This record gives sequence, structure tokens and C-alpha cells, in this order.
Amino acid sequence: MAVSQDSFNRAADRGRSSCDRPHRLTGNFVYELPFFRNQQGALQHVIGGWQLNSFFTFQSGAPFTVLNGADPTSALNGIDALVGNAIRPNQNTTLDTSRMTVAELLKAGGSSLYSILPSGVRVGDVGRNTLRADGIGNVDFGFIKNTRIKESQNIQFRVEMYNATNTRNFGIPEGRVNSSNFLNQWGTDGGNRRIIVALRYTF
Repeated sequence: MAVSQDSFNRAADRGRSSCDRPHRLTGNFVYELPFFRNQQGALQHVIGGWQLNSFFTFQSGAPFTVLNGADPTSALNGIDALVGNAIRPNQNTTLDTSRMTVAELLKAGGSSLYSILPSGVRVGDVGRNTLRADGIGNVDFGFIKNTRIKESQNIQFRVEMYNATNTRNFGIPEGRVNSSNFLNQWGTDGGNRRIIVALRYTF
């Protein structure tokens, strides 16, 4: 459940939706190689019956919030299941951090761009979901070879590659400014290439 850092100023929590993805491109294709489909003769059985397919997704990263990591005045005590997970720090820079990548933020100073709230200060001035994680780019690819044995019998050999380009797609990085892992997206599971080989006999 989302909790406002200040129940007396809910307008301060207006920001990007956590589902916001301004750019997304996804699609798929299946292409059957247009030769020797009838597979007449031994040679055509070997080099005919191939099919290529792919599914791809490219999209913007998810928004996330810089968090203070603590609730100095216990403003959310008894409200927030994880005390302080909605309290935000103050910003120390005039940079437009909302347009910066995680790598750019770290290069510009990382946690030094923000200041943890001192004792007695209730809420910070950083907005909700002002930062954005890196985008996602994933391409799956498959090769299928159908070899006809008889009219009603077929052997299918298939190789399927998930994340064929072996691209690391990071998750949302640590957002608590008091954490030593602040903005460490490289600590998230970026995924890796997986290859599945299968043989199927239909009759």
C-alpha cells in the first residue's frame, strides 16, 4: 500500500505513476524459409523445413523514489509497515536529476546529491518517483527444423534462446540514500542468456 510522506500535504506526493513507461516497443515474427517445403528427396529433407522466430521488447525503465531511509520524527509510526519507506530526503543540487540515468547520477555525486533529514525534520523536499531505472532491451530468438518422416509423422528439432543478446536488464536500484548500496543497480539480477534445445516427434 502506498503511503504519503506527509498526510497533511498529499499534493507533495504527486508524481509519475510506478507503472509509467513512456516508450515501449514489442513485437514478434515467424519466418518459414521458402524453399524445399515439400521435402522431396534426401537433400531436401536435410536443408528444407527451417523456421525462424523472435520475440522482442524494448522499453523505458521504471520510476523509483529516493528515500531517506529513516523516519526522524516517527511521522509514519504505526502507519507504514516499514517505518520510513515513504519519507524522502532533501536535494542538494540544482541538476535535473529526473532526466539523468543511474550512471550519470553516480558520476555526479550519488548520495551526496541528497541530504538525510536531521533530527526533528519531518519530511524532505525530493519528489516521489523522480528518478528512473535503466530501460529494458530483450530479444528472444528461435530456430526450428521440421523434418517430415511420413505424411502424418514429423520430427521437430528446436533451439530457443531467451535473452539471445545476453543483455543485462537491471532491476530497480536501492533507493535509500543512507544505504551503502544506494543506486547500485548492478547488484540486481540482470538476467543472462538461456538456451533450450528440444526434440519432438509428432504422429
